[in-house]
Amino acid sequence: MRKTFLKIIIWFICVCTFISSPFGTVSAIRAEESRETQYSSIAARGVWHRPNASGRENTLQGLCSVLDEMKECGINMVFLETFYHGMTVFKTNLAPYYTGFDQYDFGSYPDYLTAFTAEAKKRDIEVHAWVESFYIGINESASLVKFFPSWLLVNEHGQIRHTTEGADLGGYIFFDPANPSARGYLLRLYKEILTKAPDIKGLNLDYIRYPVSDFSAGTDSGYTDVAMSAFAEKYNLTVNEENKIQNFKAQIKANSLVSEWTAYRAEQVTSFIKEVSETVNEKYQDCIISVAIHPDITKAYNQKKQDFISWVKNGYIDVVTPMVYHYAADQISSALSDMLAKFEGVYCYTGLYTTYHNQSTSELEKHIGASERCGADGFVLFDSAKTFFTPAHNYSEFLSNKYGTVKPSALPHWATDRLIHASTSIIADKLTANSESPAAVNAFMSEMQEISLIGEQSIESLDKTLYELAQFKEHTAASAQTTLDLLIDLLEVRKSRLSFKGCPERLEPPSDSEDEESSSDSSLEKDEESSSDSSLEPDEESSSDSSLEPDEESSSADGNDTHNPPLEEPTEPTSFLNLVMRFFQNIINWFKKLFA
Repeated sequence: MRKTFLKIIIWFICVCTFISSPFGTVSAIRAEESRETQYSSIAARGVWHRPNASGRENTLQGLCSVLDEMKECGINMVFLETFYHGMTVFKTNLAPYYTGFDQYDFGSYPDYLTAFTAEAKKRDIEVHAWVESFYIGINESASLVKFFPSWLLVNEHGQIRHTTEGADLGGYIFFDPANPSARGYLLRLYKEILTKAPDIKGLNLDYIRYPVSDFSAGTDSGYTDVAMSAFAEKYNLTVNEENKIQNFKAQIKANSLVSEWTAYRAEQVTSFIKEVSETVNEKYQDCIISVAIHPDITKAYNQKKQDFISWVKNGYIDVVTPMVYHYAADQISSALSDMLAKFEGVYCYTGLYTTYHNQSTSELEKHIGASERCGADGFVLFDSAKTFFTPAHNYSEFLSNKYGTVKPSALPHWATDRLIHASTSIIADKLTANSESPAAVNAFMSEMQEISLIGEQSIESLDKTLYELAQFKEHTAASAQTTLDLLIDLLEVRKSRLSFKGCPERLEPPSDSEDEESSSDSSLEKDEESSSDSSLEPDEESSSDSSLEPDEESSSADGNDTHNPPLEEPTEPTSFLNLVMRFFQNIINWFKKLFA
């Protein structure tokens, strides 16, 4: 009789589980898939990586060895240089495949990008496509330079080379941020990256700016026909064909429009960021948009036309990666402290230059510590070549000893269910270490699982999740408080992002079968780039500015109070499917407790 009763109960549990599964949220399903992974922390540990910086990624085996080394060092995110020098590391009709890469052997994978992203996924390393947006190279014979001369940015001397950066290489060549055709081309390229490599988790927009320029110093840029005509029409200026650029610049000065000319160009960059955001969010809502920015707010705006504060306020970006390329930890702390208050509603992964500066491992530890103490959500090292593939300081051993010997770190920008699972794993370890009973640990994990089932299908459900976590925190052990506080803070950012992006109905990116825009650029030939790539840094002018102190911004951040917890308990969504799911889940949990 007893055996029959047990069989009936087991059968009933199985039926309940089967019936409730179709009604479960995508978040619940995904949390179940990742339940086996245990975590030690929640922080980004990233690196900017130029393909084949190791010199051994010309085979699949060599590529995998690089990813294995990164994994052993605790790296959980790679910004993979995907579009640079006007070329790509995947095969497309929109741009040439990078010089020499067609000779590499990646087995069954068609190109470098596909191989890298697929193999990184096997190692639980997120890959974000690092794209050098408006910068297209240093070679005038490059395909994009030859085929689209009207898209190129021109300085006040009528030249396409901007010697304020890369002067020893002849100067950098940029697309014109005001040119609709150039912008449309970049948008098509980004969409193709996300379509052809669905394992790509984000776009890291580098060189999302004008070249370094100064109106009064004779190094100004942006004097294309498209830009001058638009600005002249707005401010009733005249564009004369004779001595066009100098005449136009003289009118700007005579009419005291220098600030307006700066603002016009900054708006071109900002409007493009908006277009990228809208394009990505239309089909790839889970794609993370991050930007490489100069840490000095005033210089970024005046010299590079980066108005990144407005990008944050308008919700166009998910992650900022300020290039805090200072030598001393106190300089890093100062720069981040000035900026973080203005980064409400986005994640901040500090760009560190320690390894590129060939500083000691003790300095690297200090720099990472400074970033953590300031409240950044993680760090990204520039670059992989100096970090992993030069023997000067053995950074790999340091990183492996510090991060490789512990459980992996979860990423702060993950979805709600995955962050709750990671936090549960971290806290369960802490409770066990503090001699909490197995029953208490199991009860904690069960409660966190219940909260994770609420999901993020709407802002209301995410509000409910935040409310439940805040209530649960009040009667949880002290050892859990820090991790729960971090979880709540990260979910507040998540809420801000979803408020702008919309709560996705599906979490998988479009398949390769979805329509791809055809391009008239299919005639592009492979670019024979002869100059060395090693001198280019992520969106950093050639002159050293490591001693620059960030200016203090007097204007406050967005006044919208989007991060205050609800004053009263929000109403949980009461759809029929949710009610059915919760009903069966409650029955299952009751039987679990009965058997426990």
